[in-house]
Amino acid sequence: TDPERLAEARALLDAMQLERQIDGMAVAMAQAMTKDILQDQPRLNQRVVQITMEESLEGMKKDASSPGGLFDTLARAYASQFTFDELRQIREFYLSPAGSHLLLASPEIMKQVFPQLARSGRAMAPRVCARVKARLLEEKLAGGAEMKCPAP
Repeated sequence: TDPERLAEARALLDAMQLERQIDGMAVAMAQAMTKDILQDQPRLNQRVVQITMEESLEGMKKDASSPGGLFDTLARAYASQFTFDELRQIREFYLSPAGSHLLLASPEIMKQVFPQLARSGRAMAPRVCARVKARLLEEKLAGGAEMKCPAP
């Protein structure tokens, strides 16, 4: 990857306030996932589930900023897909009033979206499980016959 494009891609990630975005999304994800887990397994200790989610997301966040982590991977991916000029234009958008508003609004948008994603995932789980079981049986793979799927 061209070092100049890679540097511009890293500048773009900074302009996107990626770490702040991840923090905002992590809070929304943790809340939605905790609620979802507790709905499925109400006997679990709510605080234990919250701590588990927080620590999992904190670990993911730390890994993302480590060398070779998500941020480095994203920078390389952006640098491979966009020219230097395109990267600069995208960065300039994020530094503009509209881009700044988008960044500020994103955590709130995610708080509204994640609960629906959790509901959709929960509703889809029985269908996915049934399809997985059917394929396991069709391919005569171990565990297919014993697999139990949640009721729709």
